[in-house]
Parts: sequence; C-alpha cells; structure tokens
Amino acid sequence: ALSKKLEPLLTFLFPSIPKDHKAREYISTNMIANFFGLGWAATPAGLKAMEELAEIKKEKGLPEEVASNEMCTFLILNISSLQLIPVNIIAYRSQYGSVNPAAITGAGILATSASTLTAILYCKYKNHHPY
Repeated sequence: ALSKKLEPLLTFLFPSIPKDHKAREYISTNMIANFFGLGWAATPAGLKAMEELAEIKKEKGLPEEVASNEMCTFLILNISSLQLIPVNIIAYRSQYGSVNPAAITGAGILATSASTLTAILYCKYKNHHPY
C-alpha cells in the first residue's frame, strides 16, 4: 500500500523508469525500509534495484562502467537516509544509559529531511545541467 503512495514521488525522481518496471518496486521497498529505520532490511532491495537499473542502462546502450542518472539519484537518496525513527541512534543512546533515548527523534527527522531535500535538489539540478 505504501509503494502505491510513493508512485508520484518515484515518477518525479525517476521519470525515465517505466511505471511497470521491477526497479520501481525495489526502489520503493528500499525507501520505505530506510524511512522506518530498517537499513538492514533495505539493503537487499537496494541491491536488486541497482541490478534492475543496470539492466535499464544496458538496454539504453550506455557503457557498463558509467553509472546512469537513475543509479546516481538512487544512491544519493540512500546516502541522505530520510528516517522517521532513527532506530540505531535510539538503541545506542539506550545502551549507553541515556535517560530519554528517543529524545533525538525530532532532531533526526529534521536533519534527515534536510539532507534528503538537498539530495533531491542536487540530483534534479545535475540531471538538467550534466556538466
């Protein structure tokens, strides 16, 4: 259900990926898992998404050693790491005796929102101005 809600965002971020392509499914699964702080669950979907994006690139006749715009956008979005619940940080804070381990949640949402927005703006700019 969440994947369907991501369709407009995926179309905006990855306009050249066909709507029914398997890469979109893997990308949305990866993004949802990352959003909920489940990086370990996002990794397999991320790897499959990159494999599918490589197939699209191959179909377009692009060189194997060069990453496509879609691959770069996907990687940069993963690095920006938009998270609703920073599970790992809460766990570390709890492990080291924090009185309120979840107090970091608001700041985490703000920081990851800023990094993801910056990532989107950068990718859109670079896709329109490649050099």
